[in-house]
Amino acid sequence: METKRIPLLTLPTTDYEQMVGMSNTRLVGVLRSAVLTPERIGRFSPRPPEEHDAYMVRHSTNCIDVHLYSEGAEVFHIKFVAADEY
Repeated sequence: METKRIPLLTLPTTDYEQMVGMSNTRLVGVLRSAVLTPERIGRFSPRPPEEHDAYMVRHSTNCIDVHLYSEGAEVFHIKFVAADEY
């Protein structure tokens, strides 16, 4: 079985401590406004896909992971970390 490599974008942020206390819905809102808008999406490498239909947020010890899905398959992974940890 072939495993498809999911592109990963790590984003260090000075607002990480504030983000840890946010709901998953709010975190997706931050992601959509700060990263996934048409005027901002091109600034990132690898570039997140414009076409996706679902999100899954996971909180870990040192990061917040947001997985983007399209038609049930994961297509992109974004990792928020504290700016000083990156």
